[in-house]
Amino acid sequence: MKNNVKVNIYGRSYPMITEDSPEYTEKLAATLNDRFQRLRSQKPTLSIQDAAAIISLECLDELIKNKQAEQNIRTQISAYADDANESRAEAEKMRKEIAELKERIRQLESEKKHRPEFADNSATDQVVHSSIGRVLGQPPLNTNRNNGGKR
Repeated sequence: MKNNVKVNIYGRSYPMITEDSPEYTEKLAATLNDRFQRLRSQKPTLSIQDAAAIISLECLDELIKNKQAEQNIRTQISAYADDANESRAEAEKMRKEIAELKERIRQLESEKKHRPEFADNSATDQVVHSSIGRVLGQPPLNTNRNNGGKR
């Protein structure tokens, strides 16, 4: 919706047609008037046209720097999203590996029940732990009976 707004900028009235709210447009004009006041108080000999040109350059500088900062933020967000996707993929891979290891443990425990050579629980535990260790990439268990089968 278009709004008819009349704003006063440094002593001159400007009728405007804008899609922004009248309050917003009036706030912009007030901010511009404040900038004029500050600049003219610092350099009282500046003409209104010179002050307007300087303020225009300052505003353009702010706009360009803000757009650059916005682009930098977008680039960072994109990199964070890529990192998050990689982490999700790695987590899924780890979940699958855990599921496979759990299944292997289940198989070993089932095998333990059905094989007579595993009747001695300490020997059975050694075989199961050794198999689990191999799957996890750990060094083999020390099977020397003198130390009780400990690593």
